[in-house]
Amino acid sequence: MNTQVRHITNFIHQWAPPGMKMSYDNVGLLIGDPASPVSRILVCLDVTEEVVDEALEKKCELIVSHHPLIFKEISRINPIDEQGRIIYKMIRNNIALISAHTNLDAALDGVSFVLANNLGLDDLQFLDKAYNISRRISLTTDYEDTEAVLKLLNYHSAEEAHFHEVDGRKGGQKQFEAIIDKHNVLPLRKALEKEGLLKKGSFQEMEMATPTNNFGMGVLGYYPDNGIAMDEFLHLVCRALDVPSLRYSGRAERIKKVAVCGGAGVFLKQPAMKAGADAFVTADIKYHEFFTEKPNFLLVDAGHYESEFPVVEAIRKELSEAFEQMDVYSVDAVSNPMKIYVTNFDTKNL
Repeated sequence: MNTQVRHITNFIHQWAPPGMKMSYDNVGLLIGDPASPVSRILVCLDVTEEVVDEALEKKCELIVSHHPLIFKEISRINPIDEQGRIIYKMIRNNIALISAHTNLDAALDGVSFVLANNLGLDDLQFLDKAYNISRRISLTTDYEDTEAVLKLLNYHSAEEAHFHEVDGRKGGQKQFEAIIDKHNVLPLRKALEKEGLLKKGSFQEMEMATPTNNFGMGVLGYYPDNGIAMDEFLHLVCRALDVPSLRYSGRAERIKKVAVCGGAGVFLKQPAMKAGADAFVTADIKYHEFFTEKPNFLLVDAGHYESEFPVVEAIRKELSEAFEQMDVYSVDAVSNPMKIYVTNFDTKNL
């Protein structure tokens, strides 16, 4: 079977469902025909003219980006500005674009998990589990093949799937129960309907108060034993993200418990402190946000591009393993618009 754009889209949406994106965001297939064949993919953080030229050079039919090229509605597409030139060139050369942004930020093994792994942290878990998306579902049916029903539930990522005989009902009816994330409920209902298992009143969905373990924001992780010294930690962050300098505030003698959020994550500063983190690594911190209000707490701004770029290789690896016949490349072009100048003399005010 020839791989098409829609197959890649479906794979990414299973990892990072579009329903998990922030309200302002724009994710999924942004440019291109879902039925177009794909043999080569370029993975990037930002879609720039240089990135599109690289895709053309490598004969890629698809670009997968973290940051969406199109955020707001556009009224015209022509090559008189940068966005117009990029879209115009991609359409003319039949290059499709899929973006996974805040939905990938919120996903298990998404942006912040990749950052935490790069920093060598263990025992990873979500920092903010405020995504109350879990649903308890029940299905009452007289269908005899219980294994087939359980297999269908598991295919749609249902957890704790089980069944029991319904007492006092004729026809040997059974009730299946499971826990499932809300974005999987509709596909499950369609699958049940297709198999003739969905009858009036037979399917019920209930919201659960407990948060899901599959989605959240930010990540908590640990260094073994007593952790590492602060200077060693700062050096480790620089080496892991290949940056010559960091902005930071606060102080902690030993760093053991670390919170991270790739990209702009300072909104998680309070949850990080509340969780007892010794350090929080994120990006885009403003001046007044550097005041930590808590002793023994280190706040680090590693840069937006720098803290998110590791996810490019993670996406490439996932796609390469899922589509073995595909050539998948991490972008060579550097799209970071920010440059850093490091002076070689001491400044008295820093």
